[in-house]
Amino acid sequence: PIFFCSRHLLAMHPALQLVNAVALLSWSLLLLHAVAPAAGPFGGNAGLRADNARSLFLVLQGLMATEVVAITSSRKLSIGNLMQTMLGVLICLFRISCAILVVPFLENALLQKVLLAGWSFSDTVRYSALLGKDVRFLQLLRRFCSALLFLLVASAEIAACWTVLETVATTAKALLQVQIIVTALGLPVGTMMFLKSAMKSKSKDSKEE
Repeated sequence: PIFFCSRHLLAMHPALQLVNAVALLSWSLLLLHAVAPAAGPFGGNAGLRADNARSLFLVLQGLMATEVVAITSSRKLSIGNLMQTMLGVLICLFRISCAILVVPFLENALLQKVLLAGWSFSDTVRYSALLGKDVRFLQLLRRFCSALLFLLVASAEIAACWTVLETVATTAKALLQVQIIVTALGLPVGTMMFLKSAMKSKSKDSKEE
């Protein structure tokens, strides 16, 4: 899923534009790997079980964590902004948790592909919107995809975590149980936040027209 960005903060500076472009290319490669019927760009292993794909994914999640910090520092203190920040932090942490604790033990190839395809498609759309900040279609696509993919991918994360519970070590099992509970409780809240943001953006565009 795609977290909120304050007035396209990360798309303003030319150097950041270059970072966004590299990130877009990287996520596009991961998306191709996820949906390719045969061996993708990172080999024949499904999803993030391919070592190079997982390494690239973790690097991109490090970039996402940096973005969360940058966006948080630019926001005014409010309940709404705090909730958006918490959502961004949890999305980032739970993605990393799935990549490290779940993926190596997940034998279900379909779940592997669904997870990586959902993550990579959402961020492909997000970086496309950041690079094309004046293209209204991309902005609307980004926000509506956020709501839909958050619901679908978070559900897939729950299923993947549940699948490997009896396989992982005790400490990892406890962490994944917490992740399952938090994700399940946050599904309706996060989905409504993304939908509200999408509808607000659509309404603003309609008024400008």
